[in-house]
Amino acid sequence: MKIGERFRPHPDFRTLYYSYLLIPSAILLISTILPALTAAFLYLSFIDASIASALFLFPFLLVVGFVAFWIPKYCSSISYVFTQSEIVVERGVWWRHKSTVPYNRITNIDVVQGPVSRHFGLANAKVQTAGYSATGSYARVAEATIFGIKNFEEIREFIINLVRGLRPVAVEAGVEAAAPEEVTRQMLAELRKIREILESKQH
Repeated sequence: MKIGERFRPHPDFRTLYYSYLLIPSAILLISTILPALTAAFLYLSFIDASIASALFLFPFLLVVGFVAFWIPKYCSSISYVFTQSEIVVERGVWWRHKSTVPYNRITNIDVVQGPVSRHFGLANAKVQTAGYSATGSYARVAEATIFGIKNFEEIREFIINLVRGLRPVAVEAGVEAAAPEEVTRQMLAELRKIREILESKQH
């Protein structure tokens, strides 16, 4: 892992997405489509059953074929770069999406694995900032996600080390907190006002 080096999800990430397509497709085919086609050929004429089969199978095959065509293009579109000051995540086939997260705004990195992704040894690293975490009381929203990685612990530690090397920027409800120097200046101004009020009362 190097600063400025562009990398992509592991090749097994594509296999994972094909698994996500295959599992629900097989369940739908076995539990709904095949029984419906069997009933159609049992109770309808051959022509009517063939028409019913086409009406059932064509949309199913169209959706499965489209998703199967989209998966490799989407996986190839994803890239990550760790620059000197920020994480850059790009993805998207037709609509490109680019997330840029400065290290000094990062507050947490969650590693997420589902049962299927765990089988492939893959995980997603969700990068959170104070501004995004504060948008909801119950949901933790990731500002950027690093998808389909196997060396997720190494990447997590790499980001944490970069974050530790920078002074964090505190954010509350999406508004940056004042810098320490600004806070000190404001406190001195308030103390001067208090002193002036006390002196005026003494006179």
